[in-house]
Amino acid sequence: MGAELFMSEFDLSDVISTFHKGSDSLTQYFAEQGRSDNDMLMSFDEIDKFLSSAQDDSSSHHEQEESFNARANELILLIDRLMVFSSQIQHQESFSYFEEFLFLFSLWFAKSGGVITQLIPLVNLIAALSNRLREQSVLRQLWANIEILINATEQSIQDDMDDRDPRRPWRVLLLNYAITATRTHDPVLMEKTFQFLIQNLPDDLKQFFTEGMSQMTALNYPQEVKDVMEKYYQQYATQEIKKN
Repeated sequence: MGAELFMSEFDLSDVISTFHKGSDSLTQYFAEQGRSDNDMLMSFDEIDKFLSSAQDDSSSHHEQEESFNARANELILLIDRLMVFSSQIQHQESFSYFEEFLFLFSLWFAKSGGVITQLIPLVNLIAALSNRLREQSVLRQLWANIEILINATEQSIQDDMDDRDPRRPWRVLLLNYAITATRTHDPVLMEKTFQFLIQNLPDDLKQFFTEGMSQMTALNYPQEVKDVMEKYYQQYATQEIKKN
């Protein structure tokens, strides 16, 4: 996924174009092999139908459709399966297109008033992107996009009532949100994100800020970034944290 993706606005036509690049790439690969895959073609057809329908409707209409959220969340899972399929056959070009498509589609869905219930594919993608990207300007845009997805997540997931599983997608998403904020080297974003973390993941603060401080020296972060991390480390990692 190119860094330029995070530097520009996009609309549904860009989402559709990215999908077609992926589907065309994979179709061509199978044609060159002299074979086909019915499940793959059915997946393409299902995605095409949804995107064509969405292109014909307005954003306000989307919000009124009872099936819009359910179908869009099903598509998130379907795109993820196409990524897995591309990875299994070691077709990197289509994998990259579908990765980009998943990211753009999810953002478009969130901005259209959609409610995200299928977080796992997005959490996995965001974790990969946060680790892969290097430029601070690109990471700042990624951070802003993560915030959009967080705000679009279903309220019952945000409530995080069953917090016993450390692998739960909501927890992993918020930790990557905070990691991305740190990697922007932007103290303002760090402050905002850490406050959100304090409100939503109080049981993880000690570990997060302890590990954050260890990274400050190991990766030679700027002093202003170290100062923010040090403040929260002293406040939340050097004493017992009680959940409100």
